[in-house]
Amino acid sequence: MAAVILAVAVLVGCGEQAADYTGAQAGGKDEEADKDRTDGPEREESAEAESAGAEKAADEAASNAARPGGFAGESAGDGRIDFQAVKAQNPEIFAWLYLPDTAIDCPVLQSGQGDDFYESHNAYKEADEGGAVYIELANLANMCDFNTVMHGKTGEEQTGPFADLYRFADLDFFREHEKAYVYLEDNVLTYEIIAAYERENTSLLRSYDFTYLEGCGQFLEDMYGARSMTMNLREGWEGITPYHFLLTLTTQREENADRQFVVIAILTEDAAGTIDRIVAE
Repeated sequence: MAAVILAVAVLVGCGEQAADYTGAQAGGKDEEADKDRTDGPEREESAEAESAGAEKAADEAASNAARPGGFAGESAGDGRIDFQAVKAQNPEIFAWLYLPDTAIDCPVLQSGQGDDFYESHNAYKEADEGGAVYIELANLANMCDFNTVMHGKTGEEQTGPFADLYRFADLDFFREHEKAYVYLEDNVLTYEIIAAYERENTSLLRSYDFTYLEGCGQFLEDMYGARSMTMNLREGWEGITPYHFLLTLTTQREENADRQFVVIAILTEDAAGTIDRIVAE
């Protein structure tokens, strides 16, 4: 996702060199001086307006230049996303995912054409084997599911939208980076990352029915039952229930296609207070 830097340049034209005036032209010069005295206030007002406009343009340019550029020039690094700008590029964008100190700062999409569309297309809907970050149609775009599963590729040489997920396999990095953020058009969701580990590369949404208590409980049981030497697990979250809200980020390496790396986070802050659901018994 290449940075786009917008700059405003003010071009100052060089005036033509003044010609030598003859005595016969002096009268014309006096007339121009009289006109200058008459138009003085109007010219001053015009100059002030032009100066104010130039200052405003310079301020806007500085603001834009200060923002890290990503998709459509957006980044959540400054705590805001212009959804009007990103949705103008692709209306299927419904959220923005941000993991501090990683390259994961990108739009999240849900395709109406099929769950695998963004496996082979980028966020601009262009054919791209790198893909984009997306959720399946089985998940709600309002983030109110028990477990919202976001997918992203990891390509060769650690390329791809989710390549940096593997950094959470390092225990020190996992311990030092607790937060994940999801920006919606009218909300900001804060999650705490609680687990990072490899699992069998199977579909979570087809393996568990997250619309029922039993499916949610089975997922939690399996997550805690998967403890191994390579699993990173944050202490203090042993009491998670099906009434919580989880975010699972998934990726896999091409050379190890039978294994899936997951980073799991739990919702801790809902700025707008709109995340809610009814859990079926």
